[in-house]
Formats: sequence, C-alpha cells, structure tokens
Amino acid sequence: MRELNVAIIGGGFMGQAHSLAYAVGPLGADLGATVRRAVLVDNDAAVAQSAAARLGWAEWATDWREVVARDDIDIIDICTPPQLHEEIALAALAAGKHVFCEKPITNISTEAERMVEAARAAGVVTQVGFNYRHTPAIAFTRRLLDEGKLGVPLQFRGTYLQETGFYNTDPNRWRARKATGGSGASGDIGSHVVDAAEYLLGDIVRVNALLRSKGAGAETGWRDDAERIDDDLIDDGGVWICQFASGAIGTFAASSYSSGRKNRLFFELDASRGAVEFDWNSREEFRVSYVDEATDHRGFRTVHTNTEHPDGWWRLAGLGTGYVEISAIQFQKFIRAIVHGDDVERPDFAHALHIQQVMDAVAESAITGEWVDVPRSERS
Repeated sequence: MRELNVAIIGGGFMGQAHSLAYAVGPLGADLGATVRRAVLVDNDAAVAQSAAARLGWAEWATDWREVVARDDIDIIDICTPPQLHEEIALAALAAGKHVFCEKPITNISTEAERMVEAARAAGVVTQVGFNYRHTPAIAFTRRLLDEGKLGVPLQFRGTYLQETGFYNTDPNRWRARKATGGSGASGDIGSHVVDAAEYLLGDIVRVNALLRSKGAGAETGWRDDAERIDDDLIDDGGVWICQFASGAIGTFAASSYSSGRKNRLFFELDASRGAVEFDWNSREEFRVSYVDEATDHRGFRTVHTNTEHPDGWWRLAGLGTGYVEISAIQFQKFIRAIVHGDDVERPDFAHALHIQQVMDAVAESAITGEWVDVPRSERS
C-alpha cells in the first residue's frame, strides 16, 4: 500500500487537532494509503519536541524550510498564523507537495490568488480547513437540496457565536491585530458560516455589513467610549446580509462577545418545498420540515445521523459526532483526492479564495456603508 508522509507546521491548537484527525482518519474509511505522521515543526523547540512526542509524530523540527525541501515528505499541513500561510504554501507547492492549509487561506485576497495560481501550476491537491461543512447533518442537507426534496433555496440565516472575547483580552495577541490575525469574529468564525452557506446555496455575489470593535471591544477589554474599528484592531462582532447568485438572500451574525455561547454555529435554510435547521451544539441531528405534509402534523421533525448519511461516522445514531470526527472526515477526503483523484466537492485553494473575497467585501462594506460586489468563483 502507498505510504504518504505528512509534515505539519505549527504545534498549537490546530496542529494538535490535525494530529488527532490523522490518527483516527483510517478508522472511519479505507483511504487507499498509509498516512505517516513524519515531522511536526514549530519554531519553539520545546513545543515541537513535546507535541511530537504526545501526538505520535516520528520527528520534530524547528525549520520548516528544511522540512519542505525533503524528498521524503509528500504533504505539508500548514497550521500557523495566517500571515505565514502564503510563504509556506508557495514553497511547498514549488517543491511539488500536496498542501493542506488552515483557514483563512491568507489575510489578503491577492496572496490567496498567488497561492491558487501556484497550486494550478504545480498540479497537486490542495484543501483548506473549512471543517464544519463535513458534519453529516450539513452534508445531508446538501443532498436534500441536490435531490430537489427541499425545492428552490430562498433564504439562509446563519450565526456563529462565542464568548471567547471576554477572556482573551490581550491586545497584543496575534489574533487581535489585523496585520497578523487578518480579521476578527467575522473572518475567524463567521467565515465558517459563509462556507456552509455557499456549500448549500452557491456563490454569494454581494454583501452589506456592519462590524463592531473596541467599544463593544471584547478582544481588547470591554469599553463604552468607542464605536468604530481601530486601524489595526480586528472586529469582535458583526452582521451582514447578502444575495446569492441564485437570487436567494441571506443574513449572518458572528460574535466573540456572546456570553454563555461556547461555540455555537447555527443556521436555518428556507426553501420552496421545506426547511432545515441545524445547531452545532446538537450536531448529531438536524431538523427538517416539508411543505407538502398534511396540515395536522406539519412541522419540524428531528433526524439523528448515522452511517446512512453522508460521511456518517458511527452506525448507531446517538454515539456522537465531534470536532475530531469532522476533522478526520476532511482529511479522508484530502487523502482520497491524492490517492484516487476523487472529485468529491471539498474546499480547495480556489474555493478558499472566494470565501476570502466574501470576507474582504464584508470588511469593505463595514467601512463604506455600501453594498459591495463579490467576484464570481471558478465554479460559477
């Protein structure tokens, strides 16, 4: 069986999550290859050594350039802050490596464009970590739409809410500055909802947004004396509306100052023949309603997912689908694309570029107060 050697760059939270996903991925599917956790790289030697030992990596290193240049490495997995993504990805692509990159693909769309062109020239497989779309309930919603059972999509309402901003108050954190973090709640967590929306409804073509920071500024400590975003401070929350290429409309909200919300991604989708409701906090299930049901029992029913649903992990419904499972599912698709050339839809660099263009338009609209058009993606 073919062996694929992975090098992961970044030993922090995402590096650890990816490590677990590589470990359990083969349990849920026949990948057609053995995935070997070859090298974990972090610029802090102590972090690299400790993480490699705990997470099952054969080696550790501190110089990503040396690792990228190694002939025995097949895959580079980038889990660094986003301002480093382009340099690492371009080097990996030039070396002929397949590349998995955490989201956002970059902080700036022009950087992402260069990454897309380099990936196309290299002819390798790329993927970006929009992992929530791989939740079986969301994937099954896509199937219902593809099969026409929900009819024509009309409206999407999505939110992603956390309370992290109340506790992560250091203004010098890399996530707290535009130069390193790129964007705040809108881009960091709101982009996951945008990805889910585009996965289900297709391209967003224009947006109108309001973002808020440093007055509602949970990321820099709560204050009441400021209303707008500092030149180098990220947003802590925002709302935006959109229009899809299909004519459907959408509303979004993202916040890191929602007390009591640990990690809630929620959406409702209305269509001409039915509706779906999904809540990540009850991610093993979704709720669906059909217009043509008898009026005496029309309403939402709760469906628990299992292996009969796309990417279902456990045969017995109710055993639980968690963050590690959906991360493992995304790597299963990535590895199968490398080994078999599977054309299953997954968020590659080109798709991630379009998500970044949507989020750039959200940021621009928040400044101008105007509608901002979004470039059409390659798939449209």
